[in-house]
Amino acid sequence: MEKQTIISFELLFCIKKIVRIQNVSLWEYFTFRKERMTKLSGGKEPNIVSVWHGTRDLDPMIICKDVQDGFMMQYSQRGTWGRGIYFAECAEYSNRFAYINNDGSRTMILAELLSGEEIELDPDKNLIHCPPKPAGNMRYDTVTGKSNGSKVYTVYENGRAYPR
Repeated sequence: MEKQTIISFELLFCIKKIVRIQNVSLWEYFTFRKERMTKLSGGKEPNIVSVWHGTRDLDPMIICKDVQDGFMMQYSQRGTWGRGIYFAECAEYSNRFAYINNDGSRTMILAELLSGEEIELDPDKNLIHCPPKPAGNMRYDTVTGKSNGSKVYTVYENGRAYPR
């Protein structure tokens, strides 16, 4: 699936540069969140998906170089599924939200997302967290939905994604 996304992206856009991110602090936080999600789900490791993220007006390097949270709810705006951190399966979708550099080029982040247990919902701009699961007092990990031909993932907490 990831290969198809990248091929589709290359056909529509000219890739000028690819930067690999290595941020030990963010990786440790991401790993901590993965371990916590595994524990809360009774030992089942969470699903991990490769997704795209556009940052609009925020320089993506702020996320990539941050040593505390990386993708932060504090920068989130209310969208189709409420105030959350949004990621998309298709690069074309995230390109609409890409950071525009001084030279007019665009920058997006390819990230690993701990999607965990997902629930697909109709749009609801009032969401502030995932809904509860039918049994017990646990919530789903990620809200998903379809928008403009892409599966969109919304999370409502920091530390669930790592920039690649």
